[in-house]
Amino acid sequence: MARKSLNEMLADLLTSFPDNNTKFITPAILRTYFDNFIKVIRPSYALLRRDTGVAQAVTTVDTPLVFTTSDVTASLGEYTANAAIGEIARVDGGGTVNFTFTASISSPSNSNRLLTFTLYKNGVAIPFRQSQSFNVANETLSLSFNALHFNATAATYSMRVQSSVNETFTFSNMVLVAQTIPVNSYT
Repeated sequence: MARKSLNEMLADLLTSFPDNNTKFITPAILRTYFDNFIKVIRPSYALLRRDTGVAQAVTTVDTPLVFTTSDVTASLGEYTANAAIGEIARVDGGGTVNFTFTASISSPSNSNRLLTFTLYKNGVAIPFRQSQSFNVANETLSLSFNALHFNATAATYSMRVQSSVNETFTFSNMVLVAQTIPVNSYT
């Protein structure tokens, strides 16, 4: 069952719990309501990570980042993740997803490179991106950004990267987290 919105839970509250003069509030109604409420507020997330430094060729065209591990144990069935192709999928729609991306990047021996990281949904770039300039050879820099994205349907997300010049960069301490955020409405 898809996660309900906070507004849906409020409507359920008003219809499930009348003044009880008619004695229609039952233990089953209470259990159902609170079960749905817990599902609305519980944390749910999936992540992709690459801890140790791994070199990856980066071109002037957006290329999916490759991760080494994935974790969906806290996804509660709302996400799947595939590290080998760098994708996190939201199984059902109706949700706002908070994306957090962090990485340490080591530049090649050349300097003056610009890397741009872009979040993709269903293979299409969405307007969340962050760039990092490398001005010194063999420089290691950190990058991080957050993005909130509402999606009414199931979707697959990936983080892609491109460089101003075809080059090999080393990525480490890299994590992409997708976390469901409870919202008032999914419409």
